[in-house]
Amino acid sequence: MTRFLSDEIDFSAYERETECKAKVRPASIFADELQAEFQPKAKGTSSAMRSTKLRHAIEFRPSEVTCWAGFNGHRKSMFCGQVALDLIEQNERTLIVSLEMLPRKTLYRMARQACAHDQPSPHRQAEFLKWTDGRLWLFDHVGRLDPGKALAICRYFAQVLQGRHVFIDSLMKVCQSEESLDEQKQLVGDLCDIAKETGLHLHLVAHAKKPGQTGEDRPPTKYDIRGSASISDQCHNVLTVWMNKAKRAESDKAEPDAAVMAKPEHIVTIEKQRNGDVEGKFGLAFDARSLRFVDDERARVDPYPMELP
Repeated sequence: MTRFLSDEIDFSAYERETECKAKVRPASIFADELQAEFQPKAKGTSSAMRSTKLRHAIEFRPSEVTCWAGFNGHRKSMFCGQVALDLIEQNERTLIVSLEMLPRKTLYRMARQACAHDQPSPHRQAEFLKWTDGRLWLFDHVGRLDPGKALAICRYFAQVLQGRHVFIDSLMKVCQSEESLDEQKQLVGDLCDIAKETGLHLHLVAHAKKPGQTGEDRPPTKYDIRGSASISDQCHNVLTVWMNKAKRAESDKAEPDAAVMAKPEHIVTIEKQRNGDVEGKFGLAFDARSLRFVDDERARVDPYPMELP
């Protein structure tokens, strides 16, 4: 069954700073590492989002930080829930720190996505929870979280529970103020240090700035992330999630415009991938019954393979 991390755990033992060590070394000591860099890279060696067309576009490598950004109400948290399901399907131990949603609401969404059904039976719900055992944890806390405690939770999950991925949703629930650019820069820098120290891949959800004259008619870019520019500068990967609200409005009309309806319902953009080759936009459809993002409107939506040996 999915396990919860209580906010009453004493994380003080994990709130230490990274130890400083001598790092100045002769170039020749890196001979083996240099040779490895020139070797052909095996595809699929890191975890990926296998349930959409992003499967061959981006990998979530150890010791990296990915920023997931988007406007309010554009389903970026829901998309991250599906990413988490893809990770645990690959036996990646994953922690969700959702500071804006109760654990039961997070699990409600993920159960629908995993079961590919809006009303999974009690048996399927139990099967889903059993499938997540040893793979998925949730931090049982909603509201503001001190930056030091957020870092401590990441260390705890890596060191004690041998975790691989942590989702922090969202940045503004950890930083005191949207105007505190230095605090945001410090936090993201600390997250990058924690990722490097522990081997975790950290997923940070961030909001986009309030849209200007163009409204929400175009996908945001990495330059539209609310707060400090250092957020996108320091993160290894930046992806944005955008909903085509014009298409949703058009679909309610008696005679919807065919050109508008032909456009994708969502666009996920790889704005930055420091250690990968692919960047660009990926149009996706959305299945309302399962809350799943799929390659196109004709794509079949199957349950995740939750059968255990």
